Amino acid sequence: MKRQEKSDNVRNAILDVSGRLFVDQGYQKTTIRQIAEEAGIKIGTIYHFFRDKEEVLLKHSQQIDSELMAHVEQVIDDPNDFILKYALYRALEFKIVEKYDKIAELYLESYNSWRMTQMIVPRNMQRKKLFFHEFNAHFTKKDYYRLSLALRGMRQICIAERVHTGMNRFKEHTPFIIETALTFFNVPKPKRDAAVAKAMEIAKDKQGMLYATILGYRGKGRNSGKDR
Repeated sequence: MKRQEKSDNVRNAILDVSGRLFVDQGYQKTTIRQIAEEAGIKIGTIYHFFRDKEEVLLKHSQQIDSELMAHVEQVIDDPNDFILKYALYRALEFKIVEKYDKIAELYLESYNSWRMTQMIVPRNMQRKKLFFHEFNAHFTKKDYYRLSLALRGMRQICIAERVHTGMNRFKEHTPFIIETALTFFNVPKPKRDAAVAKAMEIAKDKQGMLYATILGYRGKGRNSGKDR
């Protein structure tokens, strides 16, 4: 086995094990020592690949974002329907949060992380510019930045409510959050309404285990949080 391939295998093993532990018992209760023991490696090996536990979480969040968007691309018929693409991404994200307690906690950890915000907001800005430029030719980089922060904060509060109160308001919060975002980016109301309705319809039809698979969860037979 080549050195690079071996290195990749170890790194992937760390991510697989940590992802399962994060979902099984929560991010806060998972330690670097536990990850090392489960992966059958030394603690120092983890620090060779990752600065700390938060960086492991950041990598998971990057993968979730990429895999979720890839799934959206597969589901929609028109790859250039950027309004539906955005709406469905958010609908599926909130459906994941709705269905699993520990995954909701994991999302909240990610949203609370400033390092995550610094990493994800530039990506979100680029994506929103691609999706909504036709309605916002006058927008500056600062406009996209401010709106991305505002919308991220809105989602963070809704996820925090889900985690701390146990209340599920997917049907109530999700359309409002999508509608608000599309309004911010000057998407015409008929297009907003159509995208929200379609995104909610698609998200409703998806099975809970699919979302666990999107997240890279492999802990079959384990307690992955309450399936709602």
